[in-house]
Amino acid sequence: MVSLNTSGSLTQRMILSAAVLILIFFGLTGLTMERAFYKSHIAAESGRLFQYIFGLISIAEMDGTFLVLPTQLKEKQFNSPESGLVGIVLNEERQIIWESLSSEWFAEGEWVKSNENLVDNESEFGTYNDWIFQRNRIVWPDSNDVDRYFEIWVFENAEPFNAAVQTFRSQLWIGLLVATVVLLVLLSLVTAWGLRPLRLIATDLNRIRSGESEALAGSYPKELTPLTQSLNQLLHSEQGQRERYRKAMADLAHSLKTPLAVMRAVANPNQVEIREQVDRMDQIVRYQLQRAVTDARKGPVLGQRCDVNGAVKRLGKALEKAFANDDKVLDLPDTDGEIYVAMDSNDVLEVLGNLIENAFKYGRSVIMVSFEVNEKTVLVNVDDDGPGLSEQESQQVLTRGKRLDSLQPGQGIGLAMVNDILSSYRLDMSISKSPLGGARFSLALPAVH
Repeated sequence: MVSLNTSGSLTQRMILSAAVLILIFFGLTGLTMERAFYKSHIAAESGRLFQYIFGLISIAEMDGTFLVLPTQLKEKQFNSPESGLVGIVLNEERQIIWESLSSEWFAEGEWVKSNENLVDNESEFGTYNDWIFQRNRIVWPDSNDVDRYFEIWVFENAEPFNAAVQTFRSQLWIGLLVATVVLLVLLSLVTAWGLRPLRLIATDLNRIRSGESEALAGSYPKELTPLTQSLNQLLHSEQGQRERYRKAMADLAHSLKTPLAVMRAVANPNQVEIREQVDRMDQIVRYQLQRAVTDARKGPVLGQRCDVNGAVKRLGKALEKAFANDDKVLDLPDTDGEIYVAMDSNDVLEVLGNLIENAFKYGRSVIMVSFEVNEKTVLVNVDDDGPGLSEQESQQVLTRGKRLDSLQPGQGIGLAMVNDILSSYRLDMSISKSPLGGARFSLALPAVH
């Protein structure tokens, strides 16, 4: 099966295809026009030189068996060697029987005699070295009424002929080149205008992806209306399905949490192992529900965006209350504006909430959250002044696909959930040494402008 490469710019492909066709068309047109001009120019020059031959015939006379022409001719160019016009008459034996005075410096006489005789009433136009020539065969009866055959040649300097051809050729190809450039510019403008609705659709889709819009609401040509309607139906269906899925998972979580809470309440305080297993079951339920949501999605969610600055401030207030008795300080960015990322708000809260909560748990006294915003990403750093992580521990934390039931008792699921959520967005988390002395967790989240 032949596979066609459909990647690349549609505009470039259309302009390139049109450029190739235009070049082929104008190339063939130029060659045709050049050949037609050359033939017409030859015909014109042949007719003009024949006028000289006809003039020579008009003043020629038969003297017995010889054709006689005067030495001095009325056409003064035949009388001057510098004129560039030469007349020659040959008999049937290819002997030169008359030459104009202008042939004094003419050096092509031997070549003239070496040519074959023409047949009756035949003529020929051609070029030789720096000359163009016209020759005609004539029949003239002598005094005894016997037909005598002669050839009359007229040579002219070829420079004007060649100059005319070269001038036409230059003007023709320059004109065609200018026409090609103008057509390509016009074609580019027309193509850009014609493809503008597609660019509008791409822009509107980017707005949906970044959460600025929920559907394609622009005015599009009727040819694209079925496409935009289908896309809107798909978006609406995907959003509804995602919302129904999230509600179903929430209902399941609530239905499972109640029995677990009852088991935890009725368990004897001395039954530590049972309480640990109940807590572990609660963690497993929470983890697997979150994983069910993230596994159903690969890549950013269309139409979703979250103010990460606002999310961090809300999380900070909640966690400061939860760890109020630990005498720890949370340093948040001094930013009042909104900083949007292309992620679901619940996912942002889950990820940052787990990271900041871990920093509270393992930090000694200071937890710091900072932002670095650029055109494409929002880099979020969560720092603490705790013991930090070794290289081996960092690798274990960053290992994706690690099942919850492979974790040892006492290990939380927060970082595993963070990894799964980031994986669903095709994002990565890095762990490094914090300026505070502990661990730094860094996330590069997709920015929305």
